[in-house]
Amino acid sequence: MLVILSIPANKQYLVNDLQHQMENSVKPLSLPNPSILIAMNLAGNADIQVRKKLIQQIKNESVGKVTEMTSGSVALYVLALMSSCVNPSDIKIQGKTINLTKDLEKKTHEEVACYEENGYPKTTYYQLGLDVLALCLKGERSNEMAAIILAREAVQNIINLSMDTKSMAALALRCVYNEMSKHPQNLDRLLIVEGLENLAKDILRAQQQGHGIIGNIYSVGLAMQALSVTPEFFSPMVWNCTETLTKVLTQVSSGAFSNPMAASQILPFFVGKTYLDVTKINCLSESEQQETTRMPPVTSTVRSMAVTVNYTIINKLRGQPFWNSTLVRVPKGSVLLDVLKAARDKNAMVFSFKLEETSWGLMVISIHGLAASSRDKTYWEFFSGETPLDQGVESYKLTGNESIKAVFSTYGVQEE
Repeated sequence: MLVILSIPANKQYLVNDLQHQMENSVKPLSLPNPSILIAMNLAGNADIQVRKKLIQQIKNESVGKVTEMTSGSVALYVLALMSSCVNPSDIKIQGKTINLTKDLEKKTHEEVACYEENGYPKTTYYQLGLDVLALCLKGERSNEMAAIILAREAVQNIINLSMDTKSMAALALRCVYNEMSKHPQNLDRLLIVEGLENLAKDILRAQQQGHGIIGNIYSVGLAMQALSVTPEFFSPMVWNCTETLTKVLTQVSSGAFSNPMAASQILPFFVGKTYLDVTKINCLSESEQQETTRMPPVTSTVRSMAVTVNYTIINKLRGQPFWNSTLVRVPKGSVLLDVLKAARDKNAMVFSFKLEETSWGLMVISIHGLAASSRDKTYWEFFSGETPLDQGVESYKLTGNESIKAVFSTYGVQEE
């Protein structure tokens, strides 16, 4: 059972814009983002050359770099290749044959072994969910213990799972449940069902509490996918999916999903698809593919006027505490990164910063020489006034005079 909503005709251009946005993010020298390839394939009507470039980049990255990749990264590569009708178990590239499926099975086994020894996976439950989903869609039985771990966490420890993790786990366990219905497996069916019910109902409660939005713009895409494939598991609760769709379309029109990664997770839902559909795509041969006319992207209006930003950096956690502020002026419509650059240009000794490229875009990893660390669970958190920002430094736009704070913070027990 799948919940499908139609995009109003007068909003269809937003879907086209999202697709253009993702295609434009594919650069020759940048790391390939498999999530973008998955979304493009699910949506169809993708630029042929961009699609071919992404497939080739992913194949190239598979050579010699798999050992350095996390299990979730390998799982995304497997899903992306399957969505492109490429067998991830038989990748021929640079005179070699790569079996990404076997690599994923090995890394998933390492996740399970770590869980059995320490009570937590080698990476995160989110990545374990990706592993289960990819192996399930590939038809491999090696995901069974990982699926049990996901279901067990959903039953016993759901409060400590992030919204992203809940959504990915729901998609993965839905796939496992579907396979159990077709082929008997050595799995605890009741546990899988209970896990799905807990996940679906918890995600739906977040939608109701958020008056349509589920979590934030970085989690709502996967959450919509998860709810759309689990309606029988949150019954008799009802998902007001029209409310969610309306709220998300409003945010899309305001530019909130300018991050290609965020766009890649909502686009499938907009076209009535989810990650469970990656093996159902009808891939045409290159000679059969036809370029289809799409609406050109809507360009934003030219920036006008300037805004004043009070930018403050704060550290009370590590080493010598500091609290430094400066006033900068940037054009209205600038993004947060422009503020950081303006402050650095004004006083590089105090407001220096470093960036790291991730699949979600650029992430600030250091300010004033103080670097974030996964070991001690520290990061730089940005605020507008007292409100935490749920967009990245390349996405958050300044619409007026603001007070922006960068606070060196810790993240707690909640699984990210």
